[in-house]
Amino acid sequence: MHHVWPSLVGKDRYTCVGLMSGTSMDGVDAALVSMNASLERPRVELLRFSSAKYPESLRESLADLAAGANVTAEEVAMLATSVAVAFAGAFFDVCRDAKADARAVDFVGSHGQTVAHVPPGSGSPVAATLQIGPPAMIAALTGVTTVGDFRSGDVAIGGQGAPLAPYCDYMLRKSDTANRVILNIGGISNLTYLPAGASRDDVIAFDAGPGNMVVDTLYRALFPRQGDYDEGGARASVGAAQRNVVERMMRHPYFAAAPAKSAGHREFGPPFAWALKTAAESEDASHEDILATAVALTVESIVDAVRRFLPEGGVDEVFVTGGGARNRAMLAGLEGALAPVPVRAIDELGIPAEAKEAVDFAFLAREALLGRPNVLRGVTGASRALVLGTIARGSE
Repeated sequence: MHHVWPSLVGKDRYTCVGLMSGTSMDGVDAALVSMNASLERPRVELLRFSSAKYPESLRESLADLAAGANVTAEEVAMLATSVAVAFAGAFFDVCRDAKADARAVDFVGSHGQTVAHVPPGSGSPVAATLQIGPPAMIAALTGVTTVGDFRSGDVAIGGQGAPLAPYCDYMLRKSDTANRVILNIGGISNLTYLPAGASRDDVIAFDAGPGNMVVDTLYRALFPRQGDYDEGGARASVGAAQRNVVERMMRHPYFAAAPAKSAGHREFGPPFAWALKTAAESEDASHEDILATAVALTVESIVDAVRRFLPEGGVDEVFVTGGGARNRAMLAGLEGALAPVPVRAIDELGIPAEAKEAVDFAFLAREALLGRPNVLRGVTGASRALVLGTIARGSE
């Protein structure tokens, strides 16, 4: 018997907000969402999406923390509060933008801000993951019941704690007729393979490798004060990728490791980016060539993962989400490498690429509050499927 959270009993529709900040740590995405209560045919409608940048000082402190800076417990505690305040601010922003009454929101699903992710198999003596921005703080600041800290329960029982989106892809985006890949190119790229009419045990999903993480790090280093990323892939589009550098970087052991697997700053953070840059510079690459090489690496790692870990000839269509869906150099590379399989932006399935992850965390919160296991244990490698998420009560 599912234990439904008391405030949802008897309702057939929920209004909720999903809050997300990814590995790029640039700010908080907020999605105001309407959902039905159906267990078998869940439907999600995006009412409003907004994105709020972190204050520069907070962003720098978070990047230092994730990169292993010498930080005290007191400083981590203060950063956690600052993140919760930023998340609560994003909640009120999206409600205000939509002219929606914040008090009428049924619940919040918050990803929090990942500052460490050390899953099983990463060579550390203890598996761990840390998302800061405590759900209890967000619930206190907004007055709305908040579900957060989705990854830690999975990690506790041998899972990777990631990726979590495949459960949402399975529930909301599978097709009865087509073998579909949902490809998320965020800081890290991950893919979900949904065979036609899939059962939950048929889903294959894992982190393929670096998404925008390496490209964005190099862009900021090579083109200082010209924005946080290569808008539309414009600079990378005019560069020439160094194929032998791509091949050299593809020797990283992560790419050959079999799923379940997840990646982050440990594997593809700044040291990996500098190694690519150094290798490309030794070939006299221009700044644009270096970016094009980083884009080609992302494309190659995705295509390699499709060939290596998905059934041969088993992909009919690919839908791209995350920031990479707006990088024309990346999409062009994928279209060329995966042809004749069509590659499209996920917007065609009804949710814009920018909003998908925030929407997914709202949906994971719905499932937690309905008492439903909201993870595919075959994807994370956990010993059993849990109801993930810590529930912090709002002022109901």
